[in-house]
Amino acid sequence: MGETPRLQTRTTPDGGELRFAPFAENGEQWIKFAERAPGATLYHRRSWVELLRAAHGIKIQVVTLEYGSEPVAGCLFAHPARPFARRWISLPDSEHCGPLAKDEESRDAFLSALASHPRARAGLEIHGAAGPPAPWETVDTFARWTVEMERPLDKLHQALDRDVRRNMRHAAEAGITVEWGHSLEYLRRFYRLHLDTRRRLGVPPRPFRYFKLLHQIFSRTGDLSVWIARLRDSDLAGLVMLQDDDTLYAKMNARSLDCPNGANHLMFVSAMDEFAGRVRHWDLGRVDVRNRGLRDFKKRLGATSTPLPYAYFPRAPRNISSEVLSGPAQILSQAWRRLPLWTTRVLGTVVYGFLV
Repeated sequence: MGETPRLQTRTTPDGGELRFAPFAENGEQWIKFAERAPGATLYHRRSWVELLRAAHGIKIQVVTLEYGSEPVAGCLFAHPARPFARRWISLPDSEHCGPLAKDEESRDAFLSALASHPRARAGLEIHGAAGPPAPWETVDTFARWTVEMERPLDKLHQALDRDVRRNMRHAAEAGITVEWGHSLEYLRRFYRLHLDTRRRLGVPPRPFRYFKLLHQIFSRTGDLSVWIARLRDSDLAGLVMLQDDDTLYAKMNARSLDCPNGANHLMFVSAMDEFAGRVRHWDLGRVDVRNRGLRDFKKRLGATSTPLPYAYFPRAPRNISSEVLSGPAQILSQAWRRLPLWTTRVLGTVVYGFLV
């Protein structure tokens, strides 16, 4: 993929300036803007951008609407890592990274100016934000599940489904324990569970290089934790979490084929107990609204859902969600489930970047 043109500006009808610049050149201004803009998340931060650039070789653009050189709205965009991809996405491999703006009027002006820019002809995709009714198309395929963590611990436990509490008790009685840490060794243990889980789901695993970069970037700030549920010498389930300010993100969950439900429940609730009162929100991630199993799992943990719209210009692609597959994608997924585990690891190193 060729290098993106460096700095481009375009004047809007009301005298503003829509500005495109590589993150390498305009990143500092973006970080300062994101610090004071409402609604900023992990996916707008320097550390996440650093991970995407290092893991996938993604060249990220900062797009801002400015008046008098002062940004009032902006968004991060990049092409996917796969060859020949033309659509601009905010952001690849990120669940929600919508535009930031000082107010709603600035946000709408930014999206309108963006859709009229010549670069929009390649297509635009924004994760976690609805676009104006025209000319954008908004799809409500996903929901975001969150646990409000400012409640007393006993209230958090009361919100757990009865089946969760029963499964936790059975897990503890069976001798299942939960441990956690920040080291790369914990990520190695999680990775083994990740390989097994991704094969069962019929999708390629992330390469281990991604986990090493995750550790390198987030462990230095103390924002990474890895949780493992185990029985004697066997790891049964794993959970990777990242913290950004007052929000905790459950980024990845994996479990072995023979993992009882109670092990996963015990692990999640142990993590909840550890962070109760230390963060305001626990983001359990997005779920395709058609994925009943995953939706029910998060609901039983006491999480509530909010719509997570994705906006597209000029129109949405046919396949939006990897959780509900059809056609050729479903056939490939079924074939992937039959591959030996070592094969999925090798192939995952090669093909995962093309899926981001």
